[in-house]
Amino acid sequence: MRLVSAILILLTSIMTLGAGIALQTVWAGPESIVKSVQLDHTAPAVLIDGETLTAYPGRQTITAVDDQGDPEAGVVLVYGRTTDVLAWVTPARFTAVRHNDETGELYAVPRLGEDSTVPNPLGSDLWLEQYRETDAVRTSLTAHSGITVAIFADGERAAPESIQISWPLDNVSPLSGVLVALGIVAMAIGFVVLGLALTDVRRRRGPRRKISVAPKRRAPRRGPYGSRRGATGSARARRMTRSIATIPLLGIALAGGCVAPESGQNGADTPGSALDAVEINGEGAAEGEADEDQAGPYPAVTTAQFERIMARVANDVTLADQELDAQLLTPRLAEPSLSHRSSQYRLRSWDEELGQLVGIPAEPIRLLVPQQTDSWPRTVVAVVQDGAEINAPTLAVVLRQQTPRENYQLAYSTLLAPDATLPAVPPADVGSPRLARDSKLVSLSPEETVSLYGDVLRRGPDSRAWLEFDTLTDDLYALVGPDGRQLRRESLGSGLELSAEIVPTDYPIVALATADSGALVFGTLQETEQVRPLEDGATINATPSVRALTDLPSSADGFVARYEMQIVWYVPPIGSEERARVVGYGYLLVDADELEPIEE
Repeated sequence: MRLVSAILILLTSIMTLGAGIALQTVWAGPESIVKSVQLDHTAPAVLIDGETLTAYPGRQTITAVDDQGDPEAGVVLVYGRTTDVLAWVTPARFTAVRHNDETGELYAVPRLGEDSTVPNPLGSDLWLEQYRETDAVRTSLTAHSGITVAIFADGERAAPESIQISWPLDNVSPLSGVLVALGIVAMAIGFVVLGLALTDVRRRRGPRRKISVAPKRRAPRRGPYGSRRGATGSARARRMTRSIATIPLLGIALAGGCVAPESGQNGADTPGSALDAVEINGEGAAEGEADEDQAGPYPAVTTAQFERIMARVANDVTLADQELDAQLLTPRLAEPSLSHRSSQYRLRSWDEELGQLVGIPAEPIRLLVPQQTDSWPRTVVAVVQDGAEINAPTLAVVLRQQTPRENYQLAYSTLLAPDATLPAVPPADVGSPRLARDSKLVSLSPEETVSLYGDVLRRGPDSRAWLEFDTLTDDLYALVGPDGRQLRRESLGSGLELSAEIVPTDYPIVALATADSGALVFGTLQETEQVRPLEDGATINATPSVRALTDLPSSADGFVARYEMQIVWYVPPIGSEERARVVGYGYLLVDADELEPIEE
């Protein structure tokens, strides 16, 4: 009886396992939803917006094929925020790929524009990620409704005509897992019962020993309900029945723990859910990230995006430093950093010991404060350290993007004081609003901060803004202020006259709000220093730096030298008892010339 039960249980387990596996294979539905569209256009760009990408749940796989037959033709696929992508493509015409919710098909919508071409899209700082392949590109991502994918050829030719988008389907039936689990449990029980049955058969049919003849005993009297052997057989049958009856209950109890946990539709994210990051996994397995879809201003860059931008800037500056070629700086440097570094190249070309070339590191990025905006120009403030050591030089940098198609340029690069304490700033994924030059949201407007600090450097305690700034630990004030100028006069001797004037420059002032409603302000001051001989016929020997800029070893009329100071201030919020303070500065000689003779 046990052997029959074991065979029945094993047959049931095989049928259950087979049904479960069939539901996952031969009886399973399609693995993905595939939609494609063939375009007949001459537009240089194809745009797929977030609503089309999220028409179905799950990761989107986009395939673009160039059917123009050019073996050297390239296909470029990029993605970014919808606002950024549209701003870059405009005013060129493009083709928008949309999804029809009623028919479930993709269709093309041509968009008119003034231009028939766009610049080469590769290398733009706006993209969160970019891919390029020779004939076709295939990319998988999980995008939210605020992301747009753009597809190009090279900007001059028409964009690829064959576009395909697919979404995965979770076609595994929940019943499949239950059946497989029940089949495995039943098979295990069947093998156990089979082992018991074989053991019982072997015990009953094993070899027997000879038994000596014993005296006959009187047979027991049979009871009214059958023989003793029958009673024993009935008990064994009842035990077998109870064993078999417990098998389904045990299988159900074990299968209850094998049911898959509840999930969203098709096991994927529900439509319309905002994702914290966009993962791009093409054939190269690259990854990027983007902000959640949100209305209104957003951070100008993401952390991953800024890391790539900073690496490009640092690489271009390093190449220019090696060649001492200011022309190599123009793609990535803006004023005042451009003129400052160019002047140092002139000094370094004269004598390699002259000039101050502070390296522009790419990492590690210690602080990132992107401007919160949806328009241009855009500004990003960051603190980058030149190495992982605690005492490594730390720079505060300002990068600006004037238009969507221009890349970010380094405007300010200022060494922070070793003991500088920076205020708390908003998280990088939130961003910070930029303050206007005349903003009254802080104790000193950005424009007042620059001009009043210049007055403090000129007048010292006699300045009307003396109490607005903390000068006790200000190294720049000690160097350029009244006491510093007096030391320079004394070092020149009694035969020379020194005069200096400090004024603000016309360079842009950058101010971003901090978390405590204060501001980090970047500005530039210019110091014009004149040195003349007091006696007739006397001459002044030029310093090596002045000689490098003027090609004059000495002069009877004197020299004028122009220095520029890049300064970073922390301006406290209104009502704070703190004073504005300098947290970093750079002081550079940018130009020199011989003075005109004094007319008598």
